[in-house]
Amino acid sequence: GRGASAVVLALLPEDLQPRPRLPLDPHGGGARRALSGAPLSTLVVRLSSLGDVVLAGAVTKAIGDVVFLTRPRWAEVAARLVGVRQVVHPGDPLPPVEAVVDLQRSLSSWRARRSAGAPVRSVRRHDLRRRARVWAKVGAPPPPVVSRYAEAAGVSPAAPPWITVDGPRDALLLCVGAAWATKRWPAERFITLGRTWDGPIHVLGGPRDTARVRDVANGIGRRAHATAEKGFTQTLERLGHGARAVGGDTGLTHLCLAAGIPTVGVFGPTTSEDGFWHWDAPAVQLPLPCRPCSRHGGPR
Repeated sequence: GRGASAVVLALLPEDLQPRPRLPLDPHGGGARRALSGAPLSTLVVRLSSLGDVVLAGAVTKAIGDVVFLTRPRWAEVAARLVGVRQVVHPGDPLPPVEAVVDLQRSLSSWRARRSAGAPVRSVRRHDLRRRARVWAKVGAPPPPVVSRYAEAAGVSPAAPPWITVDGPRDALLLCVGAAWATKRWPAERFITLGRTWDGPIHVLGGPRDTARVRDVANGIGRRAHATAEKGFTQTLERLGHGARAVGGDTGLTHLCLAAGIPTVGVFGPTTSEDGFWHWDAPAVQLPLPCRPCSRHGGPR
């Protein structure tokens, strides 16, 4: 346990500022404008999940004038993305827009956006390539998700931060939960890592991670504060305290990166090369030939 934690700890003091792999829009907004010079109003569609909604921030910031269509569960995060001026949900009346960017490309997203009455550009999903990587262990990884999102929108992805947060930036953030148990770094390793940090610590998770978040915080000691909530109000406030972050391949880890927090990702059944870890941020993982174990990191 201590050896794995030491690997992550060794990465923390480095300059981990995220750097996208594609050329940036240096202005961070208004990349697409009408001939008159006024920003286009664009409907961006990403119904779920947290990590995917967060990664859409590279597109919303580049476009600069976005109506974001997502499910109510993710609305609080979507509303905080730079460039988003309005959030709507499936079934809501859609405001007039001049273009639609569908970053989901599913039957559900088609139903949600079909009344927009504007030209549509959709993301390339690479489902066959992803399945081949899991089941046959053949082929190159698909392009990073942010690259695919930017291609669909016809923009270069904007540099993080995609979410603006304020705070002292003095704490270590530990994202200890995940939808699948197979993607969770062992709690004792988070505890070992946390005990080496000289400063405040915020242990983050979702509502299903309450016991795990509490156990990690208690194991670290009085400097650790537990936050496990159904929404994101407290979590977004905690991001303003983040000086460094460590977490697995989960939405909260991506949220830390989106806020511009230098972050180390710890990967198990998924790999950093298979789409979601597009930053040049450190990734701790073992080069096992059986990986990726499944498309989303769950048990097979």
